Amino acid sequence: MSAGKLPSNTSSSNPAAGDLWPALSWEAFEQTRYLLHVVLQVVGKLKLAGPFQAQWAEVPLWLGARGLTTGPIPYAGGVYEVRADFISHELKWFTSSGGSGQLPLGSTSVATLVDTFLARLRHAGIDASITLIPQEVSNPIPFDHDKQPRPYDRDMVNAWWHILLSTQRVMQVFQGRFTGKTQPIGLMWGTFDIRVPFYNGKPASPAPNADFVRRNAMNAELMEMGWWSGDPSYPRSAFYSFTYPQPQGIEHAKVGPSAARWDAGLGEFLLDYDDLRQSRNPDGDLLAFLESTYNAGATAAGWDSTLLGSGRPK
Repeated sequence: MSAGKLPSNTSSSNPAAGDLWPALSWEAFEQTRYLLHVVLQVVGKLKLAGPFQAQWAEVPLWLGARGLTTGPIPYAGGVYEVRADFISHELKWFTSSGGSGQLPLGSTSVATLVDTFLARLRHAGIDASITLIPQEVSNPIPFDHDKQPRPYDRDMVNAWWHILLSTQRVMQVFQGRFTGKTQPIGLMWGTFDIRVPFYNGKPASPAPNADFVRRNAMNAELMEMGWWSGDPSYPRSAFYSFTYPQPQGIEHAKVGPSAARWDAGLGEFLLDYDDLRQSRNPDGDLLAFLESTYNAGATAAGWDSTLLGSGRPK
């Protein structure tokens, strides 16, 4: 398809529908991931029109039964919502005044897709003013300058989304045990990972060279756990867990399951996704990773031991 054409909305099989932890090769997914990441960055940037919340709590995209959603965004005295539907593979928008629209997702150029999407929102009376520079990516190409045709593989996008659903399902179980400050689980569209943060209530100092995003994200002591599909510096999808500020000696902590390990280059614990897929009990192994890396961070950083409970009401 040429860079100037919008994608067709053809049907596709859904091999991931019955697989809670579907296969997803970084090498195969990378080109589709590029276009998908840009699409979700554009959708996510729309949320910046709302009021700021501490540690960017308002920013993530939320998981739903068909994909991802912005949730309500203020506009014209009401709200609108944008959904990325990974079953029909469309961007859809709805307004509290009854308006709606859609745009198919498929192989095309970033410039064509972004320009058409924002133009249709504006035609619907929605202020779709965003910066056209990608966030938190290396070598960012402005959306309107990115005219190279990009592939969009529906089956891989659907598999990626099902991994998000399964990851959230398990993380919610562990998050329910935490009695301190946390945030809803969601997709961070800048770094393109699903994550859950935990805070102990103490302030922290961002690194001296921290940019605007990190100055407002790393200003409190936290532990963060999540999953991402990989990047050129780590070309494998993996679950991760880190403590900030990084406590001395945490790299020596014993964590589970047996495939989990400390990565000195990234400064965090990792569990490769393919290792989890090979487990006889993926949910149990992911819970073990979340619990053991939390305990490692809490012990090394001196967190209050009562912050993690049983998660069951008494």
